[in-house]
Amino acid sequence: MSAAATKPKPKTIVVKVKKKGAPAYMVSFGDMMTLILCFFILLVSMAKDQDYGLMAKGIGSFVMSVRTMGLTGILDSSEKERIFDEMRRRFNLPPEPDPERLASHDEASAQELTRAELVEAMQPRPERTIAQVAVFEAGSATPLNASRAYLRELEDVLRPHSGEVLVLEGHALESGRPDALLAQQRAEAVRDLLIHDHGFAADRIEVRTWFDEPDLQGKEVRSVDARLVLQPPR
Repeated sequence: MSAAATKPKPKTIVVKVKKKGAPAYMVSFGDMMTLILCFFILLVSMAKDQDYGLMAKGIGSFVMSVRTMGLTGILDSSEKERIFDEMRRRFNLPPEPDPERLASHDEASAQELTRAELVEAMQPRPERTIAQVAVFEAGSATPLNASRAYLRELEDVLRPHSGEVLVLEGHALESGRPDALLAQQRAEAVRDLLIHDHGFAADRIEVRTWFDEPDLQGKEVRSVDARLVLQPPR
């Protein structure tokens, strides 16, 4: 037997290389997006009025969120319009002519919050009014000594308690003509006096100015009024 016939054959080693897949979080993200879409479809299917336009709009918003992962500014307006129109064609619907549909959900939410805050601000608030807590000489923004003593007596009454804000309203009708700048300076002078001499919290005092007072034309009004207003709970 020859030496070549007794030589062992070389072994072949096969190395399997694992391919890198998607990140682990994408599985949970995909499941969550699918569940949200299914929930939306169930809501639409159980609705009393079947609105396919609403269905197309919801799917379009879903596709945009998936492509951008919820980040704003990635798609421009033309790309968003193309996605919405593509979804509407799937339901045999014409393109939606209203360009306002492209407004982002963040902007819409902010507008709703602003509208709610404005409505809440117009609601009547419990308040206490104290007229002429300080008076001034003509053309002056320095409270009279008698007003300083009066403010010391009213210190406990004017100090805002829990949920209250002290509003100081400046008036400056000199010879029947309003002086908005002087009225502002008078209200700020009383505010500074309460903060520095009486220890009032600066964030609990607001200053307002009366620019025009038609009911008091022809009169001399050189004073600052005070209002304790109860703020709504946050």
